[in-house]
Amino acid sequence: MSAGIVAIGNIGINSAYIYVGTMLLCSLGVYFVMKKIYRWAIKNQMLRFLAYIGASIVIICFTIISGMVQEKEVWPFLKTAMQSLVFLGFSLAVFPLLHQFLLKRK
Repeated sequence: MSAGIVAIGNIGINSAYIYVGTMLLCSLGVYFVMKKIYRWAIKNQMLRFLAYIGASIVIICFTIISGMVQEKEVWPFLKTAMQSLVFLGFSLAVFPLLHQFLLKRK
């Protein structure tokens, strides 16, 4: 019966509550960091960067959810999604620079 109970002093706390509390604190930390990044990007009008971050979040969430629904190992799916996001980020950075370079040469 006491499986999953963590004793802190004289108080027994279910370990699931500790995990939920830790995840909430991590989520709060990520929220504040991302809030500062978004403010900086909006101030500098970096729309490609904001779109890339939004697309990355959606793709990663979709990948994790689809892997869980299919009851398969999520890591190979996540690895493939991350590799495709790296390619997308690289192309979003290089193609506009290449376009500007070609326009200046003409």
